[in-house]
Amino acid sequence: KDIDQIHDEIEKSKETGKPIEFKYDDELPGGGQFYCIETAKHFADAKSLADHKKTKTYKRRVKNLQKEKYGQDVAEWAAGMSK
Repeated sequence: KDIDQIHDEIEKSKETGKPIEFKYDDELPGGGQFYCIETAKHFADAKSLADHKKTKTYKRRVKNLQKEKYGQDVAEWAAGMSK
């Protein structure tokens, strides 16, 4: 998933006050029960999810997610258009 989509998921879960939940699905690793919101990946068990959260990839993604989300105004400003 793109960073903007992940930003939207995080905002949605903060608004509702509930984390994103998945119903059990045989097609997903771990039945879809061990999901990392920041990287949009499913894991087989809690240990592999915890190990994933120690990796460079995860830490980079979290750092990128802390930056402000790009919006239409930022895109217009970058293109030299002003209001």
